[in-house]
Amino acid sequence: MIKMAKNKAQSNFGLERERFSNFVVDLRRLEQAAAPKIKAEEKKISRRIFEQWGKVERSFQQVKPNLLAASQAARSSRIIFRRPKLDFSRWKKIISSAFTILAAELRARSSKPSIQKNAWRSFIRSQERILGAPPKLKIASPRETASLERTERLETTETTAAWYRSLFTFALVLILIILPFKILSYFQLIDFKGWEAKIMGNSESALNNLMAAADSVGQKDFKGADSRFQAAGANFLAASGELDKINDSILILASLSSNEQLKMAAESKKFLTAGVIAASLGRNLVLATDSLFNGDKNDFSATLDHFLNYGHQAAKDAQDLKATVSRINPNNLPSAYRAKFISLNDQAALLADSLVNFVGLGDKLKEVLGVSRDKRYLVVFQNNSELRASGGFLGSYALVDLRDGKINNLEVPGGGSYDTEAGLDVRVAAPKPLWLVNTLWHFWDANWWPDWPTTAQHLMWFYEHSNGPSVDGVISVTPTVVERLLEVTGPIDLTKEYGLTITSDNFWQTVQLISERENLLKTNPTAVLNVPATSSPVAVSLPLKQGLENNSSNKPKKIIGDLLAKILEILPSKLDKDNLLKIITIFEENMSEKQILLYFTDPALEAEVESHNWAGEIQDAPKDYLLVVNTNIAGQKTDRLIKEKIEETSVVSPSGAIINTLIITRTHNGVKHEALTGVRNVDWLRVYVPAGSELLSAEGFLSPDAKYLQDRPDSTMENDPLLAAENSAAEDPSSGTKIYTEKGKTVFANWSMVDPGESVTITLQYRLPFNFFTAPADDSWLKRLNNWLNPDSQKLWPYSLLVQKQPGAAASDFQGRLVLPTGASVFWHYPENMDTTDGWEINDQLNADKYWSILVQKNK
Repeated sequence: MIKMAKNKAQSNFGLERERFSNFVVDLRRLEQAAAPKIKAEEKKISRRIFEQWGKVERSFQQVKPNLLAASQAARSSRIIFRRPKLDFSRWKKIISSAFTILAAELRARSSKPSIQKNAWRSFIRSQERILGAPPKLKIASPRETASLERTERLETTETTAAWYRSLFTFALVLILIILPFKILSYFQLIDFKGWEAKIMGNSESALNNLMAAADSVGQKDFKGADSRFQAAGANFLAASGELDKINDSILILASLSSNEQLKMAAESKKFLTAGVIAASLGRNLVLATDSLFNGDKNDFSATLDHFLNYGHQAAKDAQDLKATVSRINPNNLPSAYRAKFISLNDQAALLADSLVNFVGLGDKLKEVLGVSRDKRYLVVFQNNSELRASGGFLGSYALVDLRDGKINNLEVPGGGSYDTEAGLDVRVAAPKPLWLVNTLWHFWDANWWPDWPTTAQHLMWFYEHSNGPSVDGVISVTPTVVERLLEVTGPIDLTKEYGLTITSDNFWQTVQLISERENLLKTNPTAVLNVPATSSPVAVSLPLKQGLENNSSNKPKKIIGDLLAKILEILPSKLDKDNLLKIITIFEENMSEKQILLYFTDPALEAEVESHNWAGEIQDAPKDYLLVVNTNIAGQKTDRLIKEKIEETSVVSPSGAIINTLIITRTHNGVKHEALTGVRNVDWLRVYVPAGSELLSAEGFLSPDAKYLQDRPDSTMENDPLLAAENSAAEDPSSGTKIYTEKGKTVFANWSMVDPGESVTITLQYRLPFNFFTAPADDSWLKRLNNWLNPDSQKLWPYSLLVQKQPGAAASDFQGRLVLPTGASVFWHYPENMDTTDGWEINDQLNADKYWSILVQKNK
């Protein structure tokens, strides 16, 4: 009897599984018939189905203890279960509700009455088969009691297992119903035309706004960036209603499709995340700028802290945006959007880097401005109309004391740098070219080297030995900086002191004539006929000291201090949202052009300056290198009207030897006899090239008359050790060109002179110290591994050129040409816009340091 009951139970379960399988097949057929008519209600229906299924799972956990209790009751009453008779009324109601939702869904999706009717009937039959069958019980006879007791454990176990199998079979059936239904509705019957119009349209607008916002932040236009970030966020949120209708698991499967719209859908959630981050980024940028502009004007430290707090949050948002955008696969985007996305990806990376750097500089700014401790700086004004190696003739300087971001003391001697002469306590011989004007070295001529850290250290040394205090750093500024700042401050009213107003247009001419008035009265009095002079103190709120109490009538540089104080007084009031971008741009441009140079005695601050290439140092170069340095000695202010063109041609022989031909053309656009600029430009020209370069020829140099170079230092003067190599330089016998080594470079130096309205051309030819096709030995494990993995890889030869700009100089025209031997061609190049036919062709402006690089291959 037990065996028969067991076989019958197994037979019933087998029939039940077969009915379930038939039910699944029927459902799939019904879904396929209904598919063409399904509309966009997937999310709402799917959510309800899975909510019901969640209830089924929770109820099943409640069934398990009841099942065990029922088994125990069966042992005591000798009842054999064909199907357990438990109190499943609530559980059956939940499952029935799930079937009802499915039935209503398919019924609603079918327009034909016959389909609706068949669908309904099929669901009713299936529901009855699964849930409607009554329990079947059998009371055991006395003779069966012994057998039941002997097989009680096996019976209970098999019955329990059979019920679990039945329940899990039902769960599998329900999953097989839901999953094909969701995939069918999402992947076959989405209204792609409507979806594309809504989501794709909003996504394209969002992409455009994100790119525009990133560009605005790159330009420090935070006001514009905020509006564009908010617009991008709005675009993404507008698309989110459509995006949320697509389940995440479906989006993963969509990425495997070849359909462009489905691939776009696969990236939709990431776009939405990017939109949320973008909105947060825009808001934090606005909060940062608001805290800067609307903070307590009397508490600079607190204002800066608030700005940096929001700035760091914005920088984190920018990094999160960069990471999110980088996770989007461009291959999953329609081809029409890929170019825009790649641009967005690049701009997101640039945006993150720019903000991190900008906020990082803000942290360092606290230290520079004396927030943590008082700071004292030597500010030198280098007149680039009279070029010197590090920027220009040092006619004026200022001593600035800072505490908590405020100027506590501002000293600008009215006599300029010449006021330091009286306190000089050392006698050092000047560099030989300066003997043309003076054999004794002074503070105002100490800016001899183009390497700014070297020059700054010498300026500090001379200043301290001229009765000046020690300082925490040296800052160099040229007239170019002042001209640009006047565009922000607007006209400076000096009517009371000088009877005139200074603007960016008349600044150089007016200030130069006033400061040179006494000299011009002797050489060109008509030029300063109406130029005013004053000894009256300027009315400013800053603690300005000019030493007017001593010899007030001989203060030619007083105008410099007056103007500096006025600018520093007005500039903070101009620091608003409209001018922020302009001010930051001015400082960035002047830093890259080396019109502003910074040197700090604090190693951490100096390292930060070096990392941004603001230190004005001579840099190392892996291959070719060039720096042209002009030093005006007794040529007045003529460099303002000199136009320079630099041409370098590098020819590579088949053996790999490289011969450079350098042509420097200097054109004097001045007019003879004009005040300050209408005279001969006298220039000590230095050309810095790779160390070990061999001079082959030099032409076009012209030296001043020997009678002007007869003075020699007296025996009481010391020699500066840093000038030893220059003083003992070798000399090219044919041209008189000096050849020596400085800062890891070979230097070719000689005189050049050009009169107003004329041009001069200097030509140098030299052999570089390395072979093009000889690379440094690389025996690193990485190189060995690469050779082992890629034994047939093509050999490539790197080559590059670093051209550095002279500090303070106007941008020179630069033309570079590299001629490769026959059989060699360019495999890769930087930057991308280079003309690399048979080598390279470069046409550029040296408004900053410039770098070009290629990889060369030999054609087979």
